[in-house]
Amino acid sequence: MRASKYLLILIPLLILAACKQKGDSTAGNETPDLPDTTEVRAIPAEQLITPGKSIGHISLGGSLDSLVQMLGRPDAGDAAMGSQLSTWYANHDTAGYQTSVFSRRNMGNKDEDVSRIKKILVTSPWFKTAEYMSTGNTMKDVSKYYTLKEGNSYQSKQGKTIKTYSDIAKGISFEIDGAGKCVSILVHAPNSTADTYLDMH
Repeated sequence: MRASKYLLILIPLLILAACKQKGDSTAGNETPDLPDTTEVRAIPAEQLITPGKSIGHISLGGSLDSLVQMLGRPDAGDAAMGSQLSTWYANHDTAGYQTSVFSRRNMGNKDEDVSRIKKILVTSPWFKTAEYMSTGNTMKDVSKYYTLKEGNSYQSKQGKTIKTYSDIAKGISFEIDGAGKCVSILVHAPNSTADTYLDMH
């Protein structure tokens, strides 16, 4: 009777030990649980590129004067016939990242004294679309999210040919170098080819 009592206690202990030993013997070969990297972090508002609307805190239709109050006096600019191009460089260095804004006065309208932002260009990879597209991405990357049509081209300061590809319906353009890499991103009004092909260089 006493022997059977000990057996009832001993058998579960042996089973438990066997299970533990089996678990320990395979522990070194198991793949540890990794954090879920499929969840993409939302882009903060000050970095977000929104096609047809804005880049960061700069919005299409906004006042150039208000932007100057926010960013300070532009490092470079040009104006003619009610239109204006204003450019800011990172650390005021022309070799640094560039933010350019094309604005225009609505001549004859009641707010003709206000120069309204029509087009925004950035070269810094700090700014990103909701899909995490930024300068530095390839044409192949960008094409996954945007329907692009080839537009004009220009020569960079380094003498390289840069081509513009636009998703006109969404209001965004990507300037691509000869290696297929994005060097600048532009936001403009959707379905507006006139705003798409304005030269900002």
